[in-house]
Amino acid sequence: MMRPADELPADIAIVGGGASGVLLAALLARKSGLRIVLIEHTSKPALGVAYSTRCRGHLLNVRASDMSALADEPDHFVNWLARDGGGLGRDDFAPRADYGRYLQDLLADSVQRSEGRLRVVTGEVTAIHDKAHGVELDIDGTRTLHAHRAVLATGHRPPSADHGAYHGNPWREDAIEGLAPEASILLIGTSLTMIDVLVSLMERGHTGPIVALSRRGLVPRFHPPAPIPSPDVDTRDLFAGSLSQRASRFRSRVRNGLGWAGLMQVLRPHNNELWHGLDLDQRRRFLRHLRPWWDIHRHRVAPHIGEIIEGAKARGQLSIVAAKIEIGHTTDRKVDVTIVRRGSSTREQCSFDRVIDCRGPRNEVDERLPLHAQMVTDGLLRADPLGQGLDVSDKEALMGRSGKPSRHLYVLGPPTRGRYTEIVAIPDIRLQAAEVAEHLVAQLLQSSGLVGGHTA
Repeated sequence: MMRPADELPADIAIVGGGASGVLLAALLARKSGLRIVLIEHTSKPALGVAYSTRCRGHLLNVRASDMSALADEPDHFVNWLARDGGGLGRDDFAPRADYGRYLQDLLADSVQRSEGRLRVVTGEVTAIHDKAHGVELDIDGTRTLHAHRAVLATGHRPPSADHGAYHGNPWREDAIEGLAPEASILLIGTSLTMIDVLVSLMERGHTGPIVALSRRGLVPRFHPPAPIPSPDVDTRDLFAGSLSQRASRFRSRVRNGLGWAGLMQVLRPHNNELWHGLDLDQRRRFLRHLRPWWDIHRHRVAPHIGEIIEGAKARGQLSIVAAKIEIGHTTDRKVDVTIVRRGSSTREQCSFDRVIDCRGPRNEVDERLPLHAQMVTDGLLRADPLGQGLDVSDKEALMGRSGKPSRHLYVLGPPTRGRYTEIVAIPDIRLQAAEVAEHLVAQLLQSSGLVGGHTA
């Protein structure tokens, strides 16, 4: 029989203590008298995948001025940098490791402010049961936590599994451990995850050949050295018509001098409006045909990172290849692969000392995960129509087998990418967290049995 994690139920349990979960916990601790439990499966809450890196070369892709964790305190991160950022300012691209320290400080401050109302619990949530007046969460199969509401903020999962010299988790430090400086490396994917691995290799002094491969061979662009002013331009016609018409108008603006950087900056606050203006078929076509080009301009990297990429290419160490790949015989020392370049039918047989899957994080429903399997079986969870993440309502309530929004279960951050598609960056997640917090507080205060945020 499992023992209770706490004698009193929580008002809100947050499953996942990475950036998304911490942002929500901090908002709730500041704006309500509710009891919150943040459950994180590692011993280092607040870091998650993105901010657990120890590589100083891994920089934020957004300038510090746009990276406040709190939507109503836009200079919150800039002020933190002034105290603890080693001289960095609002226009700088700070190391992600520093942003991880910032989130840890935010969590510690929130716990202190809460005077016991916010608690952090270490453990893995293995099951969630929907009850008449809330939810019951199983933690590590040994503890039970009762809560009036639960929010899944489970973040990212690695692209695939490790096997010998093939590493499916690019964020683990052992992905590049044990390599000779001259070792040959294949990186599957040419987007942000590939760049992270490349920067780590360069920081370690790697000299061997590196091939980065994806279907189109597109690499993220980089920010200009100084912020660009937002152009004053009417973009209303980009929000109407067929996807082909919108794309044509978009390209026309780029050609007529606005440029990708300027246009993406104008559209940045309206990306979700653009997405929601597309029907399901248009969304599928966007994901299949346009998203790779959108992403390389939308998710640009810091200027210094751009210099590292261009330098590796210029000296012939880094090759960017547009191709398909098949993984062959794999041992602890080698991986055999077959490469078919874009536009060719020739099958090239190659061998690499290390292959690292850099195709980016996964957020879809995966019944190999005990929590997903249990929730699917119980009808509490289903995939969104595009298979990008978990299906949610317009209030972030989890949609189950019945097609009705849950009364007690909500989702935050990357697992909602099917509804938002642009929900991986802090500026997007902090707005979503603020809306979820406001909705949950209002809902709980109106519920019978709760007065002023506490059980009556």
